[in-house]
Amino acid sequence: MSLLRPGSEPSPAPLSRYWRTYVAECTEQVQRFHRITTVISAMQVRTWLTEIGKRLDSELEAVQRLAAVGDSIEPARFRLTEPPAKRIAARLNKAKASLKQSVDQAAEIAEQAVLDPTHDDVRVHLKVLNEQVGRLAIAAPMEDEPADRPRRRRWGRTAS
Repeated sequence: MSLLRPGSEPSPAPLSRYWRTYVAECTEQVQRFHRITTVISAMQVRTWLTEIGKRLDSELEAVQRLAAVGDSIEPARFRLTEPPAKRIAARLNKAKASLKQSVDQAAEIAEQAVLDPTHDDVRVHLKVLNEQVGRLAIAAPMEDEPADRPRRRRWGRTAS
């Protein structure tokens, strides 16, 4: 006998501390982006940033799913040892940096929109941000994936 109602899915297990930190940091960046968007009075700029914000929301969902996969591979508190988990962590690091860069760009756009909403710099920055969000790190392939090296023991000897 199932305790769940038909059609309802069980809630996901909570993430371990290591992976939960990535999700929290990325969530904070996306929330900052939305806060910046709400204070812009120029409607055309706000509309464009709102559309970009929706894409960041889907990026955040991908971060959450990827962190759940990483947690299923290796639930960790401080440090990872499994190569697949390390690759996922590297991808999440890139996503976090990309989200931060998007927030910084949005802040600059907001500043310029307040000073002069019709200025060409605002449009240029919006185009740059739009392109940047289009190639965020979570979906982009890793360029510099570390080569699989043999695991090393504590004193520098190769495990056999």
